[in-house]
Amino acid sequence: MRIRITLSADKSGIIDFYYQHQIQAMIYGFLSRSNPDYAQWLHQQGFIYKKDKRFKFFVFSGITFDGPIKIIRLNSLSGLNCLIRRNGFSFNASQANPFTFSFQIASPVDTFIQRLIEGIFQEGNEIVLGRQKLSTHRVETLPDSLDNSNRASGLNRLHGLISLTLRPLESPLFIKKPMPPGQQDVYLFPGDEGYEELLNQNLMHKYDTLYGKPFEGEPLQFDFHAIRGKSVKCFTVFKRGADGGMKSIDIKGTLQPFTVTGPCELIRIGLECGFGQNNSMGCGYVEAVQAVETD
Repeated sequence: MRIRITLSADKSGIIDFYYQHQIQAMIYGFLSRSNPDYAQWLHQQGFIYKKDKRFKFFVFSGITFDGPIKIIRLNSLSGLNCLIRRNGFSFNASQANPFTFSFQIASPVDTFIQRLIEGIFQEGNEIVLGRQKLSTHRVETLPDSLDNSNRASGLNRLHGLISLTLRPLESPLFIKKPMPPGQQDVYLFPGDEGYEELLNQNLMHKYDTLYGKPFEGEPLQFDFHAIRGKSVKCFTVFKRGADGGMKSIDIKGTLQPFTVTGPCELIRIGLECGFGQNNSMGCGYVEAVQAVETD
């Protein structure tokens, strides 16, 4: 299932450029309101694939702003020469004229969606994104792209192939090549050797973990399209390590739209779990542009 969450602010403020880890914290906060044990289990363990890989089975998009914003890059000194950086997206708001923005989230796990929504609508709990206080404006379910395409093109076959054009929604596709310990990470992009193979491998591992059986269909075929302007998105997220300390993770991935062709079941994994790696950190959320049947 895919939903859109619209939030509102009644005071002017700034949304940080690197807001992805703040949205992730907000999501876990919603889950914790509804069921603390579930939130803790998902955050610390999640769904395990063959003992050495874990999936959270949710993915979220970047933010879509509903009103005008300004890019702010400010450095200021406070106290004993302490440098404070307030960089981000600035907006104006008041109680009479609130500012709204939204992000989308998807998951194939009904329990996750149910507890997320329950947490969103619990009364008496403040919503915070970074340092910005917010309130819930609207929550809505989004159409199922594959069901819509099936009705439009007459696809009813269980293993029918479809071709779907998708675009990342400010949520880059992130693929990192496995490297031996001590060696620097290698980020892969469309056209690099092994890129599509790792995309498919990741989707098949998710399928195996979700359904408890290997995927036996054909792998997906990807055709990435060139775009004008920015095609690469970079940001930093923070993750708690095994020692309890926080470590930063640099994310770098493509924002190129792409056409994917293959079995409906594997495309659905990408739509609801995310394409590529680090989905629960805000990577790999895509929306459909169009769908056609293939021979």
